[in-house]
Parts: sequence; C-alpha cells; structure tokens
Amino acid sequence: MFAAAALVAAAAVAAASTATPADRPFVFTVDNPTAKLGSTAVIVATIAARDGFRITDSYRHRIQGLAALDDGVDVARKVVRGTVQDGRVVFRVEVVPKRVGVHQVVGVFRFSINNGQQLDIKAAPFESTVTVIE
Repeated sequence: MFAAAALVAAAAVAAASTATPADRPFVFTVDNPTAKLGSTAVIVATIAARDGFRITDSYRHRIQGLAALDDGVDVARKVVRGTVQDGRVVFRVEVVPKRVGVHQVVGVFRFSINNGQQLDIKAAPFESTVTVIE
C-alpha cells in the first residue's frame, strides 16, 4: 500500500516538475530517474525557449540550492552549471541513492532567455523525484 501511494505521489511530482504554463517563453523538462541503491543516478533537466525566444548563450545558467528533502539520496553538488546545446540548456544533477524509496530533490533554476532585443533573467523552482530500488 505504501509503495503504491509513493509511486502515485512520485507521478504527481513528475507531472508538476515538467509543467510550464503555455504563456511562458520557455519550457522545462526534468527526468525522474530510477536508480539502484548505492549507484550514481543522474537527473537530466533541460530548458528550451519557445517560438520568438532563444536561450542566452553568454549567461551562467545554473541550478542552485540543490538538496534532497530527506536522507534517502545525497546530492553531489549544491550548484550545477548548465551547458547550452542545440539551443537548449542542459543540466546534469548527480545523486547517490542511500535508501530504497522515492526521494525528492529540489533547487532553483537560474537562466536567461532573450527575444533578440530584450534579455530576461529568470528563476524557477527545480523539482525531481529519484526512485531508489535494491
């Protein structure tokens, strides 16, 4: 029963972490990996600009304040820099699973987009769920 409830909660968090309102000039994609106990897991997050906008190449895109909400996973670094690839910002957040179950990792995206005339620096919540198995 608990495992089923945890999976439902994880699915809800996964849906929330990838949802971006249609009126925003960017869209997030955040992986919610499953990893074996003790192995390194990588959460891949991307930010893409919507039509009429583009990612600012010269900005230091990052996720800061990275932390797990419980002691089930260790986050390797508190700040992860993103790289611009094919017009998207790609982030790779490494975590080490320590306890079987569903564990949430949170932080804050800091990124910049522009429309060719105006630069806009943004902050948005980062959320991912890591499911740890034996």
